Amino acid sequence: MIADEYGIHIFAGFDGVTLEQDLKGLIENYRIGGIVLFKRNIQGADQLKDLVASAWEFALHELGRPLLVAIDQEGGSVQRLAPWFTSLPPARSIAGEGPDAVASWARIAASDLKEIGIHINFAPVLDIVARGPEHFMASRSLGPDAETVSKLGQIWIRALQESGISATAKHFPGLGRAELDPHHFSPVIREGGPEQFLEDLLPFQAAVNAGVHCIMTSHAVYPAVDPDRPATLSRKINQHLLREKMGFEGILFGDDLDMAAIHENYAPEQTVRWGLECETDFFLLCQKSERIGPFYRVLSGLIQEDASLRRAHLKSLERIGRLFEFHFS
Repeated sequence: MIADEYGIHIFAGFDGVTLEQDLKGLIENYRIGGIVLFKRNIQGADQLKDLVASAWEFALHELGRPLLVAIDQEGGSVQRLAPWFTSLPPARSIAGEGPDAVASWARIAASDLKEIGIHINFAPVLDIVARGPEHFMASRSLGPDAETVSKLGQIWIRALQESGISATAKHFPGLGRAELDPHHFSPVIREGGPEQFLEDLLPFQAAVNAGVHCIMTSHAVYPAVDPDRPATLSRKINQHLLREKMGFEGILFGDDLDMAAIHENYAPEQTVRWGLECETDFFLLCQKSERIGPFYRVLSGLIQEDASLRRAHLKSLERIGRLFEFHFS
């Protein structure tokens, strides 16, 4: 098992294009588990490779362990590497080309990520979007029905992971019926009912069956299962449904906590407690690096003070250790 430390649960976004500008302090002060790259961190291919390599070397020296590196490289409007690396079409366009194209584009993405030194792709999106192109998730979805999204999602996941990149199925338990974007609002999934909710789960069950390494939550509220908490903080959705009923034993990411749906509605104490209780492994803090210090202090304090959260932390370290073994053994 990896070392017992609290900051490993944090995946941080940061400002700057070199280690020294912001990232060095985050690694040194909060012993973070990983970083998330955005376009604000990229000025070119060589610069990006140097940034990742320097972060890796500093983490090994300072933490005595590697640093995981993640990115959103879905294609279309959500990809951070273009124009310096291969530009990927939107997921819906790739899906229209058929299964072979999905596998091919996933392998192309994996090749670029490996070259840079990135370990985790926050893709594929497994949200079923049956509505027209006006939906905010339309171009990012692989299809309008569970069968299509399940089949193509499995192909994407296997192509990435066979190439050495951890895939991330998102946004559990499905964001395709949301009317509002959680980046800016707190969506409630009122459309449909229990039957449609179960249909939205099918691509994620297919991903679990395919051995997906990571799953990322949605910030929406799903009254059919838990009317009180968003999925990211719901024990009913993440522990009872995803872990126990669906059999997922991999890494659970909470989507970016800097999004309005979480940051504007829940204090760090609630987010940490509920997140650990529902067996979250990594908390994403991507947009405001000044929030990472206060979050880290709450995280470390609660784990030390609360025996049940301490047990959840140690259980999570076992899952994180398996991810480290895949990438660094």
